[in-house]
Amino acid sequence: MGAQDVASGECDGSGTAVQDVLAEVLSVEPLPLPYYALHLKVPAAFGVSAPGQFVMAMASPSELRLKPFLRRAFSVFDQEPLEGATNGERHIQLFGKIIGPGTSSLAECRPGDEVAVLGPLGVGFTLPSRGRAALVAGGVGSAALLLLQRALSERSVEHDFLYGGRSTVDLAASVTFAELARRSGGRYLPSTEDGSTGHHGLITEVLAEGLAESRYQHVFTCGPEGLMRAVARLAAAHDCPGQAALETAMGCGYGACLGCAVQMVNGEIQLCCKHGPVFDLAEVSW
Repeated sequence: MGAQDVASGECDGSGTAVQDVLAEVLSVEPLPLPYYALHLKVPAAFGVSAPGQFVMAMASPSELRLKPFLRRAFSVFDQEPLEGATNGERHIQLFGKIIGPGTSSLAECRPGDEVAVLGPLGVGFTLPSRGRAALVAGGVGSAALLLLQRALSERSVEHDFLYGGRSTVDLAASVTFAELARRSGGRYLPSTEDGSTGHHGLITEVLAEGLAESRYQHVFTCGPEGLMRAVARLAAAHDCPGQAALETAMGCGYGACLGCAVQMVNGEIQLCCKHGPVFDLAEVSW
């Protein structure tokens, strides 16, 4: 299935209509660098993303920039109606980190540039209606959790936001995460390996303490695979259900290239883009 086929009205795993659009760049916001938020204007036809869904994005090629050849997967960080729009256009944000040519080209965009955006894609989080939740983010993995925070707040589900990184710079957009956690009645609990902010050590140590005190009935996570593996083991040890938004590399984003295979505990192979990116912690063979 090519991009144009997807754009013509196919649906992703959640039933949301998928569109392939050229989005206008409104701004690129350093969070600070190498982290950034890409602010885009998308047409009204572009579907509203469920928490945990993602898009495939690529800066439009120019005479000076012919690479990358493939789009990059980004969680939809935030979304809202575009202020002043009269035709239903909306404002979406993608949260990225400069790593290679794909993320660099997007960070170098200027207002008025165009970005090819395919989405919303994938299956998002299943939301609880009660109980206290722990949202565990590692670095840029926090991009998958802001819409989840907003959805939990709408359901009056109290949650703590556990945010880990090597240093303070890796806790990008922390003010927003902290505000939403406190608004729900929960706490913002940062951790850095160098001790520059919050707990001096790993964020999984903070989670382990909370689970030992039976503080949480749900765990949601996104970040490096090692972090999510540790979260899955802790959740299993304390009989706490949880979900993870995997960061498996993707080539197409809709199941055609078969490049994002995930090994499951039952022996099955599932595709991160089509059956995920959100999976039950207990179902993944970490």
